[in-house]
Amino acid sequence: EVLEMDPQSFGGIGVIAVPQMARFYRHVLIGGHFPHHTAVAFSHAGRSLFDAVRLLGVDQLGYNQPSGLTYLGENPF
Repeated sequence: EVLEMDPQSFGGIGVIAVPQMARFYRHVLIGGHFPHHTAVAFSHAGRSLFDAVRLLGVDQLGYNQPSGLTYLGENPF
């Protein structure tokens, strides 16, 4: 969901709400020491993006887990 608010920053920036993003941000981005890098695609591009980053040698890929699945290191209780 695109939120109507001023991010008070510069460049091509906006604010969106993504289900389960707080958990993803905490366990994948901050946990992997990538606190400032997130990308969102507004189409079904996962298969192509996955193949592209693998070809580039990227070995750390993460995505939002549904609320019933835990991230590595997340307390299941």
